Amino acid sequence: MNFLFVTIVLASLFTLIIKNPSVIYIAFSNASNSAFDLTVKLICIYSIWLAINNLLTQSKLSQKISKFLRKPISKLFKTNNENEISKLSLSLSSNMLGLGGIATPVSIDAMELLDKSHNEYAKTMLFVISATSIQLFPTTVMQLLTEHGIQNPTVIFLPTLFSTLISTTVGILMVKIFK
Repeated sequence: MNFLFVTIVLASLFTLIIKNPSVIYIAFSNASNSAFDLTVKLICIYSIWLAINNLLTQSKLSQKISKFLRKPISKLFKTNNENEISKLSLSLSSNMLGLGGIATPVSIDAMELLDKSHNEYAKTMLFVISATSIQLFPTTVMQLLTEHGIQNPTVIFLPTLFSTLISTTVGILMVKIFK
């Protein structure tokens, strides 16, 4: 895949050099400025949510959430391991809050725990749910819309909730049927 990506980029650059070399500098300059601005905004957003996540963990509130979600998670993922359930609940709650970037490291930790217990079903289910993830509050997307001057970023709330609810339900059913 990396080879394909590098080939496409080099072919595009070569074409630009031949057709219109002055556009290369402008395109790279504009793209780098946009990428830097977006990176700074996302770092700010994720820093706040990572701090909240850290507070939840230190205050043991994440363990209380885990206990509340214990039965549904143990049935859905077919596991009774307390550490796995804790990581899975943090991953799911982060995804539901629209914080996929925060859910990623937690999901990786959960995958490692599931890998140690050889629970292939739970790993597949976590992958599918993380990929489709129900968005109760698409906070990152709403923040980005606000940053780009959208007057009412909450307009995406219901369509996002509805579409992610359908995709997650279909994903869970597919895992249950085919796994």
